[in-house]
Amino acid sequence: MIRYQETEFLMNAVRAAECASLTGLSNTGKSTLMRDLCTPATRQTFLHEHGDDWLFVYIDCNLMPERSEQALHEVILRSCLEALRRCNAPEALLTRLDRLYEQVVQPPTPIRSPLAFNDAMNVLCEGTGRALVLLFDEFDDPFGKLDGRTFLNLRAMKDRLVNSLCYITATEQPLADVRSDREATEYIELFASHVQWLGFLNMADAREVAYEFAASNGATWQEDEIDFVVAQAGGHPGLLQGVLETFMRVAAGTPNSTRRQALSVARQAFDDDAAIRRECMQLWAQLSETEHQVLMAQENGEAGPVTTLEPLQTKRLIPRADEAPSTRPVVGEVWRAFIKRQALARAGGEHGVRVDVDAGELYIDGRHVEPLTELEYKLALLLYGRLNKIVDKYAIVTQVWGETYLDQVDDARIEKLVSRLRAKLEPDAIEPKYLITVRGRGYKLIG
Repeated sequence: MIRYQETEFLMNAVRAAECASLTGLSNTGKSTLMRDLCTPATRQTFLHEHGDDWLFVYIDCNLMPERSEQALHEVILRSCLEALRRCNAPEALLTRLDRLYEQVVQPPTPIRSPLAFNDAMNVLCEGTGRALVLLFDEFDDPFGKLDGRTFLNLRAMKDRLVNSLCYITATEQPLADVRSDREATEYIELFASHVQWLGFLNMADAREVAYEFAASNGATWQEDEIDFVVAQAGGHPGLLQGVLETFMRVAAGTPNSTRRQALSVARQAFDDDAAIRRECMQLWAQLSETEHQVLMAQENGEAGPVTTLEPLQTKRLIPRADEAPSTRPVVGEVWRAFIKRQALARAGGEHGVRVDVDAGELYIDGRHVEPLTELEYKLALLLYGRLNKIVDKYAIVTQVWGETYLDQVDDARIEKLVSRLRAKLEPDAIEPKYLITVRGRGYKLIG
């Protein structure tokens, strides 16, 4: 099971009838985990024979038609009714709740809407024979924008129903960072004992995702290929998905005799892939400047004070020093390479060659180079990845055109591509300073 420890943490809160807060950056798998809590298999694993004592209701707050208390009440009740219908609840119960739902949506008077919602919650918690677990996904925006009274009422409802009701929220920021007014603070107090950060997957979970992806796509990958994919992607679910899809494209139809070479081609393809670059950029954008500095220092081999590491450890983006290998989050080479590129871009300043890999742009002495064609960009990226080193023609063909073109791309075609790139890079292409030809050996990009 993926995210066993995190699921166990949340289920322990449910058993104790306490609320829990799940926090994690985008694309770390919060929605998947929240939906998994509703499945019979998860209830069986963690609640055993008592799984049917709770009614788990997944609520996607993105489905709210507007940001209002009435809209939140509507989506809660609609989700509860759908969950009850899936488990074949008695028709009399459904009819009663349908009537209350209509009064929430189209009340005869404004005051009737919140009263009908309260009545419906009483029916759900006391009339079904089950404790109610409301799973609020994508909760950042409604929690930040709705009137504080909305959450004060939810707090009062929990205080009244006690063991019959609990809430689990999924947000990108801790609830206390979203808002801190008095009404919201009283609601946040419900979650104080059960706050769970969701970060990178551990090794076992990442491998399981890779195996499941391969199986669902009819692929048979060897152990070393699974190891390679996980080492490259790490445990960020969004990055892992992107790397798996890219590797699938590269490895498809590759004969066993050339599988090792396919790994090298795939590694370059990860850097070239726009979706993977976007995923890295999105993750980077959610971190603070201090966290950027800590990550870049780490990749440069600088060991900072423990206090600077704690926020990233809390977010499960880097492991703790004393953490067991089986539980520590996996940091992949794609993410490390991204961090190194960010550090290189900052250190480079306005001088020399700089490729913003993630934005797909090239700079020479601070000058933005005109847009490159796809082949020109791939060549620039290859040379930049081996800055100040010779790149031979074999590497250029396999990583710019692809291995299937080995017999089709001759020296003249390579030289034409180099000339086109040089014309865009160099102030004077006749006397190149940056893209140098090393006769008989290949080409070199001078940093």
